[in-house]
Amino acid sequence: MKLNLSEDMREILEEFLVEADEILANLDQDLIELETNPTDKELLNKIFRGMHTLKGGAGFLGLTSIVEIAHKIEDIFNKLRNDELQLTSDMTDVIFEGVDKLKEAIEMIKESDEIPDEEEVKGLLNKLDAILQGEIIPQVAENNSQSSNEQEEFEFLPDVDPDIKNLILQYKGKDLGEILEELILLPPDERPSLEVIEKLEKLITEGRDVKDLIKPKKTKDDPSPSENIQEEQEKEIKPEPTQVKPEKKPEEKSAQKKKTEKKEEVIRVDVERVETLMNLVGELVLDRNRIVKLASNLETSCESTELIEELLDSITGMSRTVSDLQDAVMKLRMQPVRKVFSKFPRIVRDLAKKLNKKVNLVLEGEDTEIDRSILDKLEDPLIHLVRNAIDHGIESPEERLAAGKSETGTIKLSAFQEGDRIIIFIEDDGRGIDVDKVKKKAVEKGLITPEQAENMSDKEAFELLFMPGFSTADKVSEVSGRGVGMDVVASTIHSLRGSIEVESERGKGSKFIMKLPLTVAIIRTLMVGANDRMFAIPLYSVVEIVKYEPESVKNIGQFKSFMLRDEVFLLFSLNELFDIENEKDKEFIVIVRVGEKNIAISVEDLFGEEEIVIKPLGKLLENVQGIAGATITGDGKVVLIVDTNSLINDKKSQLIGVL
Repeated sequence: MKLNLSEDMREILEEFLVEADEILANLDQDLIELETNPTDKELLNKIFRGMHTLKGGAGFLGLTSIVEIAHKIEDIFNKLRNDELQLTSDMTDVIFEGVDKLKEAIEMIKESDEIPDEEEVKGLLNKLDAILQGEIIPQVAENNSQSSNEQEEFEFLPDVDPDIKNLILQYKGKDLGEILEELILLPPDERPSLEVIEKLEKLITEGRDVKDLIKPKKTKDDPSPSENIQEEQEKEIKPEPTQVKPEKKPEEKSAQKKKTEKKEEVIRVDVERVETLMNLVGELVLDRNRIVKLASNLETSCESTELIEELLDSITGMSRTVSDLQDAVMKLRMQPVRKVFSKFPRIVRDLAKKLNKKVNLVLEGEDTEIDRSILDKLEDPLIHLVRNAIDHGIESPEERLAAGKSETGTIKLSAFQEGDRIIIFIEDDGRGIDVDKVKKKAVEKGLITPEQAENMSDKEAFELLFMPGFSTADKVSEVSGRGVGMDVVASTIHSLRGSIEVESERGKGSKFIMKLPLTVAIIRTLMVGANDRMFAIPLYSVVEIVKYEPESVKNIGQFKSFMLRDEVFLLFSLNELFDIENEKDKEFIVIVRVGEKNIAISVEDLFGEEEIVIKPLGKLLENVQGIAGATITGDGKVVLIVDTNSLINDKKSQLIGVL
């Protein structure tokens, strides 16, 4: 159904979409937590309020299907928090279906300015209605029902207005503030009179709520009148904590005020503006580098004067300011990994249920920040690795018990910063990787020879998992077995100038370690030379730099190797890798990290470190093997940035089993 909104309403719609995204973003994780602790009143109230807010905003904009779904889910949580229903796995499935439809509707509005019509959501609404009627999900057990009935046995205090009584009974289970919101959302012809609404507002202003207007009915077990009088006297002297009214707790008001003030300090900025600012800062960094280079030349070529000294001091100050500005703008692009991590409780829950496994997901380091351009591309690789951990790694409950483990497996997803890199672990306590099976499958598929398999280390065998078409699954299923995915994971990580490693112990579990740069826009590099041409190697991939010693170079088959401190490294020449003629002797060896290996690259010149801004090469050159982009140095030269991962990538099949 196409939306038909005025320009003024369009602005309100944009605000609603942002708020809806925020509400729905954490809903999956909240529902997973609630499933493990269904009596958590705070969580029940949080989800209830979220649905209530979503319903109100959608109602104001006339987004009927969203209103209907949110309203049904809100009613379900109202019954849950009032102990009229108990949460079960089947109920959670239906609620998740409703949440998914809400997300789908929000995306439809963003992409095509449409929302689902009533027919599209009719089936879902019937399911939600069935829950409310107790047809799908039974009501609480007898003892809970008894408790609920006891709660309903109340009578109003004598001074309560009849109109207020009717509203409380009509909206049973909701507090006065929620009732007022419900009334405001009603069409004008269905609302009570202005006088009734004013009475309700007056009670709210006084800090009174439903519990302040009712008292329990007497039962046969009630104490005698004299005991009641004594209790009332004690209450007058020392009020019960549950009867303390909100206005008597200034610290709560203060905390709420601070929370509100904190929210007001946050502004939303269009992503394009941040990108534009980032590009301008990038250009400023290049200009800074150019000025610093000129200042250095000026200092060495001219006699020192007071004017030159002042100029150099000013340039130093400007350089420091530009660096601070650069750091500040970089932080604007940073987002916590929580944005991606928050989706995994739902993924793990659904897949574990489908495979009849019990899995506990542990999330760590959710506040770790990374460049949003990297974070956006990280979701699919992480999903694939987590799904693999559940399908291949975690055993069935029976298998785990037989192995002396808990029947519930654990998957840990963690992130932390290490220098200028972000480290992400996906770890499970499952069956681990069967190295012999990996080698056997690789030989069967013709990826390696039996001789290579025999001489292959465990780490090299793990690298086979990332080869196209490789899978250890015995049969193809909806979850895995097609031989696609892990190679895409590796290529995606490498395209982000990152690396992925595997650690595994049979019977104990596996760990996939992803190392990624904090940002892909501005990086520190090592400037090297080949035949008077300058290249930039990202500093995060550089392990060590040593002098070139011809006597340490040996031949291993068709490859050369470099011996350093009794360790052997495969040796490549930068000239040969880029098909550049050798006109000078090699002077240095740069040890770089490529995947799980350290590889030696010989270079003719070494120019030192430099902070650079990465510039794309354009569509015609963007797929050139071994080049990650280009930059402009301080003296105005265009320098290519070396992508060591893709540079060695075409030699991988030859490298297997060499070392």
